[in-house]
Amino acid sequence: MIITAKKNHLMHSLLERQLRRAGFDYNRLPTEATSWQEFLTRIERSYVNADRQCQLLEQETASQHALLSSHLFAGSPTFPLQSVLTAMSEGVCVFDTQGNVLFINRAAENYLEIKPGYTNLQSQSLLEHFELHDRLQPEQSLSISELLEKLAQGESLRDHNAYLQQANQTLAVSCVFNPIIENQKTIGSVLLFSDITEIKKVESQLRAAKETAEKSSTAKSQFLSSMSHELRTPMNAILGYSELLKEDLSVPLEEFETEHIQDMLQYVGNILHAGWHLLELINKVLDLTRIEAGKLDVCIEKIELIELIKECISIVTPQASTQAITIQNETAALAPHYALADRGRLQQVIINLLSNAVKYNSKGGSLTIGLSQPQVESIRLEVRDTGLGLTAEQKTKVFEPFTRLSGLNLIEGTGIGLTITKQLLELMDGKIGVDSEINVGSTFWIELPTGEVDNGVTETTESHKHILLYVEDSRTNVSLVAQILKARPQIALISAHTGEMGLELARLHQPQIILLDINLPGMDGFEVLAHLRENEPTRKIPVLALTANDATSQLEHGRKAGFFSYIVKPLDIKQFLETIDQALEYSLT
Repeated sequence: MIITAKKNHLMHSLLERQLRRAGFDYNRLPTEATSWQEFLTRIERSYVNADRQCQLLEQETASQHALLSSHLFAGSPTFPLQSVLTAMSEGVCVFDTQGNVLFINRAAENYLEIKPGYTNLQSQSLLEHFELHDRLQPEQSLSISELLEKLAQGESLRDHNAYLQQANQTLAVSCVFNPIIENQKTIGSVLLFSDITEIKKVESQLRAAKETAEKSSTAKSQFLSSMSHELRTPMNAILGYSELLKEDLSVPLEEFETEHIQDMLQYVGNILHAGWHLLELINKVLDLTRIEAGKLDVCIEKIELIELIKECISIVTPQASTQAITIQNETAALAPHYALADRGRLQQVIINLLSNAVKYNSKGGSLTIGLSQPQVESIRLEVRDTGLGLTAEQKTKVFEPFTRLSGLNLIEGTGIGLTITKQLLELMDGKIGVDSEINVGSTFWIELPTGEVDNGVTETTESHKHILLYVEDSRTNVSLVAQILKARPQIALISAHTGEMGLELARLHQPQIILLDINLPGMDGFEVLAHLRENEPTRKIPVLALTANDATSQLEHGRKAGFFSYIVKPLDIKQFLETIDQALEYSLT
């Protein structure tokens, strides 16, 4: 159409030009036959020339189309199509209308695990390796026949939730099928697909993070609602009894009767009880906030447990007496037992466990406190009650923050006491658990480190006389060093997760070598080194610094501080063992 238009336009231009050249006018047309003969001869020559120009234009246009098609389907001399398809990271497959593969690029061969150079592609049921889904019914898989039918009708298919089954794994893939149409007839289809496994992992992580955030938000909202109720209850008692007391005190003192005075004393007692409960709620919320913000410090020391347990029992005995609950202290006749902990925080933990055992116990029931030491390096305290017990679901949620268990909300409390208990124990390198049976009772247990070495290590220590103390808050790093030191069987490893605990273990065991992480929570490595140098028993122990900071200034600072050597993470195992050997040789001389 474009060429025809150009041709017509060209002819009209020639005609106008010829009329002007002949001097013809519409109002004065010639009457001689000779004039018209000459005019027609001139016109004929012009049209012949115009036709020749149009033919040349058509030939040039056809040549350009052929060149374009050649570049599209055969590639340009610079970028052949085969090279372009080979360079693609996405898989490309071409199928006929029956689903037989006609072409496959290098990436698709790799995805489909087809051996290079395999030529009999039609025998490969490649489409069977894909699990595809319909856009309208994404939960249902799409069969090969349904796919081919859609493509035959000229429909495209996009599935970003498809799967590709390989020999040993399943890949999440994005697939795009497009029909190949020629002369308004589908002659085949082309598939473009790519691996989106990592994208799906990120999506899954984002969904999990979103769900966690939503659960946390919901739990905190429930907690705030619960806290609002818990705070209003004692506040209501304080204000109500205060109002009653104010009214009673408006009466002249000489008119008070004995019963009247007893009522006012009861008012005062109720106000005090509500006030102390309100203070307990506030303290627990503040403790939880400080722990979650990492601003609660603990002072780890070696403490005696038998007397501490007696103190805690004396505090909860009045509460137990009101419920006629018998307290059995199985630890009273035991010899002194020790643990590494913060005394004040451990007392808080034990009191909370005993208080819960009273609150959730049956009236007239019993409460038993036991102490055992299954391993030398840890000690276990158990608090057993005869209450209603916990279901399997409740046991999994009992230590979660902001959680109140169904059926137990009638009992006064915040619902965060066990959360605080668990987090306090973790700060002291301890742990907590629960065993329970419905209508029988529950046993809450805690375990704390003792700072002692187990029998196997003790024997090794006595026979080889070499101890390495590793002060490190990462259990993974401690495990790594333990594996490395298997190459030095004459060295026994003990560890501490805080600087304070490390100082206590160094004083107790006086190791031959101390491996000290610089970035410890609370007291850092330089402070620990300073304390070690201040005490005579530990002053001469070679201390090796371990850090991820390899700055020259930091290394120089470590040498000036008095470290025997400065080891930079990640560890070079050979160099690490050589440094350990040098430190041990220095310690023994």
